[in-house]
Amino acid sequence: MTTMYTVMPPEQLWSGMWAEGGDTKEIRMNGLLMQVRPVNDTEAVIVRLLDCPLEAYLDPSNLPGATVPLSGNTSPT
Repeated sequence: MTTMYTVMPPEQLWSGMWAEGGDTKEIRMNGLLMQVRPVNDTEAVIVRLLDCPLEAYLDPSNLPGATVPLSGNTSPT
């Protein structure tokens, strides 16, 4: 159990904690299944990796927040 000492009201502290972005989609790129949020028609931002080898987490190009091209990845998995 964790205790949090803060002056912030709990409603503000926990607001949006479990809300997930609704405009995400899953794509497979270079053998990695990832959840992305489209920015425009040609680019998306990585939200998280879903299915990949462990060493893929060490590659900076796979970090959440990194931009990936959507060309060739238009069909969902």
